[in-house]
Amino acid sequence: MAIEYPFSEKATLRKILCTVLRGETLVWPDATYTLFYDALLEQALHNGVEALLCKALRANGDWEALPASFKDKLLSQLKISVACEMLRAKDLLDLLETLKKVEVPALILKGAAIAYTHYPEPYLRSRCDTDIFIHPADIRKIRDALLSCGYTLRGQIYKTHQFNGYKNIFGGALNYDVHWRVSNNAQYSRVFSFEQAQSDAVSITGLKGAFSLNPSRTLLLACMHRSGNVDHDPNRLIWIYDIHILVSTMPENELLEFAQWAVDANIQAECLEGIDKSSEYYDTKVPNSIRNVLLTPTKITTFRDRFVDSALGLIIEDIKQLPDTRARIELFCNYFFPSKDYLLNKFQKKNAAWIPFLYLRYVVAGFFKRVLLR
Repeated sequence: MAIEYPFSEKATLRKILCTVLRGETLVWPDATYTLFYDALLEQALHNGVEALLCKALRANGDWEALPASFKDKLLSQLKISVACEMLRAKDLLDLLETLKKVEVPALILKGAAIAYTHYPEPYLRSRCDTDIFIHPADIRKIRDALLSCGYTLRGQIYKTHQFNGYKNIFGGALNYDVHWRVSNNAQYSRVFSFEQAQSDAVSITGLKGAFSLNPSRTLLLACMHRSGNVDHDPNRLIWIYDIHILVSTMPENELLEFAQWAVDANIQAECLEGIDKSSEYYDTKVPNSIRNVLLTPTKITTFRDRFVDSALGLIIEDIKQLPDTRARIELFCNYFFPSKDYLLNKFQKKNAAWIPFLYLRYVVAGFFKRVLLR
């Protein structure tokens, strides 16, 4: 395949990346087109596929045709990915050992899990954090555990159904996103519970003592994540590659389980869109039986269904799910009495004189958006 002008268009660069990741060869521009190669690397980094790109180019015979400067930059990124993975893996194993001692069961989610369960090497799955799924009753214990391990905590635990623990190290940072619901999006947050996920969890080879969702739930979450993450590009290539590698390695019975769960949760359209995008980008082979199930019409919802599935319905269920009065009070404070530091950070202000205005904006806008509109 020959690369067409203009080189700098994002659509062209995305097409090139997908072509390489499918294992196909290209007719590459001359080394003098430095702007093209810089733009391609920038898009690979933006889409989280820089390590995969390097591996694919070295495997398909195109490596020798590339400019030395471009190859050096790719290899440098690959070395960074390998080093980061070594740090992440060691820290995660240490944290899991700490959680075991305090009797907090946890499941590894998303990219961190798929990196070990489905990618040839975990460093090939780029990511900036490690997602952990816990039972809401263990929120306080895992926060104490992270603090004891030197992590700084941030985030509104109860409003967003997650919080972050981070630790600066060697000029970078180790990050954990701890979730007590499987998604922050009200539509997807109750598709399955921690208890359900734990009942059929699978061990993660290469991370002794670590467990993750089974493949059917992992694929379900991958489709939900790209649809429900409104702040990011749903077509980010690494997210779609997750779907591709999952579908490509799952037997038909597991794919049928995934499809049926999607129908039961009334999110079959999102899941079909996810695997269709994977087929478009990476030529993923999907059995017709799976598509037929996902083509099931969405269920007509009643007013009661819409209320239960709304953000307000979720708040009511959160109140029931949380383990004690203290947690329920903290949930109330998250919605109506956020901290000064949180407000300044959220609205990117430094002067504390803004606090009364920021507070009013937060409460009014937040209530309207999360409760009245959803």
